Amino acid sequence: MIHHRVAGLVLAAGASSRLGQPKQLLTDSSGRPAVVRIARALQLAGCSEVFVVTGAESERVMAALQDDTVHLVSHDGWRAGMGSSIAAGVRALQTHETETTMADGVLIAPCDMPTVGVTHLHALLRRFDGHERVASSYLDATGDEVIGIPAVLPRRDFAWLQTLDGDRGARPLFREAGTRTVPLSQGAFDLDTPADLDRWRQTHLNPVPPMSTLQHTALMDLDQEFASTRRMLERLPEDRLEFTPHPKSWTLGTLATHLLDPPLWAQITCASTELNFDAPMPPKATPTLAADFVRIWDERVAECKATLARMTDDDLQVTWQATAGGHVVMSMPRIAVLRSMVLNHMIHHRAQLSMYYRLLDVPLPGMYGPSADEK
Repeated sequence: MIHHRVAGLVLAAGASSRLGQPKQLLTDSSGRPAVVRIARALQLAGCSEVFVVTGAESERVMAALQDDTVHLVSHDGWRAGMGSSIAAGVRALQTHETETTMADGVLIAPCDMPTVGVTHLHALLRRFDGHERVASSYLDATGDEVIGIPAVLPRRDFAWLQTLDGDRGARPLFREAGTRTVPLSQGAFDLDTPADLDRWRQTHLNPVPPMSTLQHTALMDLDQEFASTRRMLERLPEDRLEFTPHPKSWTLGTLATHLLDPPLWAQITCASTELNFDAPMPPKATPTLAADFVRIWDERVAECKATLARMTDDDLQVTWQATAGGHVVMSMPRIAVLRSMVLNHMIHHRAQLSMYYRLLDVPLPGMYGPSADEK
């Protein structure tokens, strides 16, 4: 899991002159603008807070993010290039810091790499030890290795990052010894030209990938149960989040927040082979409105399905283990983890939530047929 406090920094200030339209506002299959998708992905991956640097189309970008808890950094000098945007973002991060919120590092991510998702960003954060840089590695069109962003840079680099200007980015730092890397599938694919955009829309917006047997079964299982859990979250009574049926029980709000985690656990299971229960956990989401619970749920489910769609039968049969106190407390194939610790665990807490709802006289939706409230 994540051991250090890392802020996210989204670069969303460019004019996208070669593309002919602001790439920050390009929408995916769910209608989310690119800047919203990457900002939320950073949050879901475990960033302590997220800063978004705006420049060109600043008002429209800010409007797209109005429902998100992010720090907006208006950069008047955006025309100078990406380096100046990084400098502006890091300055804003340090200005915003207090003694209790000082970041150990910053995870810098662009808007124009549609293959970057929660799983990759989380993997970068997990590899960060608080001192060494962690960058993405991928092959360019000529087959040469590229080491660059998204990347985590430690606090010791903050002063240098604030000196950047023009199009000079952080790549000189990644060439130094000690830089760790995380492979990024299709990392060379970005949205710079209309041809890039057409190719993305044809191959990424509505992909129909071949499914393995285990993958197909897992997706069908999760689809049904995720849909049922969503119906429960839709009925969450916002004015009763502090309700608890017993002094030893969680509050309704805590239980509902915990129920948001299974899709995220599924992503982490697919992205790693081990979980250390002694390590710090990523920050919890803290929604207070039913609509926000549903929004976070939908985002996590979409990322979960996209991650699982890339898994093969061999991937799902890899042994996954959990450790605590230096001892292995659980070891089983990934597919078994998805069915027990993700699916069954979710159903268990969903059943708890149904009991809370009954005590609060909230009508229950049907799970495997009509409920008593629907007959």
